[in-house]
Amino acid sequence: MENKIICIGREYGSGGREIGEKLARQLGIPCYDKLLIKKAALESGLSEEFLSRTEESPINSIQFLSGNPYADVAGIGTAFYSESQMAYNAERTVIEQLAKQGPCVIIGRCASAILPKEDRLSVFIYADKADKLKRVMVRNNLTEKEAAHRIKHMDRMRKQFFDFYSDTSWGHADSYDLLLSSSRFGTDGCVNMIVNSIKEWEAQRDE
Repeated sequence: MENKIICIGREYGSGGREIGEKLARQLGIPCYDKLLIKKAALESGLSEEFLSRTEESPINSIQFLSGNPYADVAGIGTAFYSESQMAYNAERTVIEQLAKQGPCVIIGRCASAILPKEDRLSVFIYADKADKLKRVMVRNNLTEKEAAHRIKHMDRMRKQFFDFYSDTSWGHADSYDLLLSSSRFGTDGCVNMIVNSIKEWEAQRDE
């Protein structure tokens, strides 16, 4: 396998992280998710907690409200930009470094929008609502109502983060090379389909 980078975006509760980790093990290459955050924190001086929450937590807009609607919009926008920009810059630097080191799987963190299209395979994992609810309820020990709220919240934050830094939209076909339903194919089936896609990709590049 040449210096191929597989970027995996995912809906919350779809099993995308599990698929990425299984894929990395099968290919014998590193998988970066929390490890990427640790590395970015180490090299940037920012905390792991700070980097983690910028992709998955909303800005508390109440603290910026002044009563002037024009000023409020500008203030909230600046706050989002400054906080997420620091995290994005730190993670972008690490993602670009990792891509030069060798093949790897990168989960989330807007990696598909950072790396050149010719150097990476971009995959998006989604699932049926019922399957996502079941996975999140079991994994996080939540009620169905709590799980539904968490899924909606997390996906909204991921979309906000991705759309802010990408020219395309989170979860839309034009943002990815491959979209797979873990409900239809299962985690192992998705892994196998990604592996086969990598083989096809390599074969085309060798022609």
